[in-house]
Amino acid sequence: MISRRKKVYGVMGLAVAMLVSVAPPVLAASTVTVYKDTTYQTIWGFGAAANHPVNELKTNFNAATQGAILDTLFRTDNSNAGLSIVRMEINPYTAAQDAVQTTFMPSSGVLDWNTDLHQRWFAQEAENRGMNQFYAVPWSPPGWMKTNGSPNNGGHLSTSQYDNFANYMKTYVDHYRNVFGFNIKWVSVQNEPDLTTPYASASYTTSELDQVGAKVADAIHSLNQGVLVGAPEGSNRTSSNNYMVNFSSTTRDKLDFVPVHDYSTYVDVNHFGKPLIATEVSDFQNTNDPSITDGLKWANMIAADLKRGERGWFYWWAVNPASSTTGEGLINLGANNTYTVNKRLYVMGQFSRYLRPDDTRILAASSDSNLVAIGGKNATGRSSVVIINNSASAITTTISGLTFANVSARRTSATEDLAKLTDIAVTGGAVTVTLPGKSVTSYVEY
Repeated sequence: MISRRKKVYGVMGLAVAMLVSVAPPVLAASTVTVYKDTTYQTIWGFGAAANHPVNELKTNFNAATQGAILDTLFRTDNSNAGLSIVRMEINPYTAAQDAVQTTFMPSSGVLDWNTDLHQRWFAQEAENRGMNQFYAVPWSPPGWMKTNGSPNNGGHLSTSQYDNFANYMKTYVDHYRNVFGFNIKWVSVQNEPDLTTPYASASYTTSELDQVGAKVADAIHSLNQGVLVGAPEGSNRTSSNNYMVNFSSTTRDKLDFVPVHDYSTYVDVNHFGKPLIATEVSDFQNTNDPSITDGLKWANMIAADLKRGERGWFYWWAVNPASSTTGEGLINLGANNTYTVNKRLYVMGQFSRYLRPDDTRILAASSDSNLVAIGGKNATGRSSVVIINNSASAITTTISGLTFANVSARRTSATEDLAKLTDIAVTGGAVTVTLPGKSVTSYVEY
């Protein structure tokens, strides 16, 4: 017979065992650790292309709406995105072919600098808001230089025009920098040389681009103005890699960087010893999605590219024409001075505002797979960290490795657009924060 005491102890033991068995597991606290001494690439910046849609902004919108759109794109105060690079097309058309995208060299030896008024207006407005870096690239040489006589429908640069084209590119860079005053820092030899399209395009075999790329690099480097020359800006990374693999070592040595487009699947183009920058991507095949779901897609792409050592990232158009319903722009223009700012712009701003040109990317390690962290620091050692919360739920995390007294922050979520958060005092080199589900939050020390 079991004594009453043993029965009681037995029941108590069973109860304890049951409590132990049903108690929830203790989860490790989420952390994001900033390592200021683990450094990677120099940041060049983040931006989008001007191209022909900015003419619609210039001509169809009143000054107040223009100003609001331009502020949102380029200013670095309030809830503005602070983009730091504008990608500009080197226009190929004669005035008779296209009164907007008109070349400065309509025929051999003839120069017309009363052209490209839309992009120059946009560039000046960006400069007025503190943006001072430009990336220039042709979609096609002028038709008179090509085998098909037209900027459109592919065609090749005529062999007899290789030197003229190199001088054409040099002339553009020199005039835009030293007469118009635009800081052209990067030049690409040709946009998507692997494609033939009904709009402006030019096709290059590997051998052709190998020769032309070297000539353009020599011509622009002869200006001694520190302008970087890049190629091949293929329509996807596979294309860029295939060109680079087959370029001569002489041409590869002359190129300063490799521009890549983020369409299609990822292929490694980081094995040539050249800086990379992602210069175009968009959702051009689908109806525009202005939501945070779309924004997070691009945020994760930006983070992945930066973690691979790339110097910056461009979306396709800064503004999408009112006639288009696709996801090709950061801002979609509408009728009667209306427009829609897509979450993808605010998400880009989470990077562009906090990873400024000439900052250095540093290691930011997250212990939670739902959190993607990108760190940076400026010349003074002040660090910033961008944290993507891909979970649908809020996550509390501790950011450590900080050396300043305070941090400020902004966040983009389904309900916030680069919204200013309350500053936090740093204690013991760390702050503990809660990140809402499906959000991007950026912190900077001060």
